[in-house]
Amino acid sequence: MYNILWRFRVSSSSPCVSICEVEQGRCIGCGRTETEITEWRDYPEAKRLAIMDRLDEEAAAGGWFASDAFANPVSRSAGKPDA
Repeated sequence: MYNILWRFRVSSSSPCVSICEVEQGRCIGCGRTETEITEWRDYPEAKRLAIMDRLDEEAAAGGWFASDAFANPVSRSAGKPDA
């Protein structure tokens, strides 16, 4: 799952994959913290790249991506798992 999702980044300067839902203080789509998301536009490019490197390392180690967040995708319009 990790390699597939990172191909859908919105831009090279952001880890966003347009799956924006925060659980336990982390976005289930990109893995950023709430603070990182809200302050992202204010960060210099070097800090953004450092955060993306950290996210890559965490995901490779089974960090925040180890959850089953994508096992049952939820349709935002219906609020029910997609079939």
